[in-house]
Amino acid sequence: MAAEWEHKVLTYELRMRGFDYAEIERDLVDLGREGWEAVGTIAPSFGAGQTIEVAVIVKRTRA
Repeated sequence: MAAEWEHKVLTYELRMRGFDYAEIERDLVDLGREGWEAVGTIAPSFGAGQTIEVAVIVKRTRA
């Protein structure tokens, strides 16, 4: 039987001083304790190529 997966997409918006990487790290550490694993990122660009949001994709096996 194939594994069943749960997925989440975490989004982070650009702030005046850039992205809050400490917040992203805290979120990933907390989710890692719950069995989530980061598997990808999305950083769409708009207009002149500025990224205003990043997304982190996480997954874990369904219990």
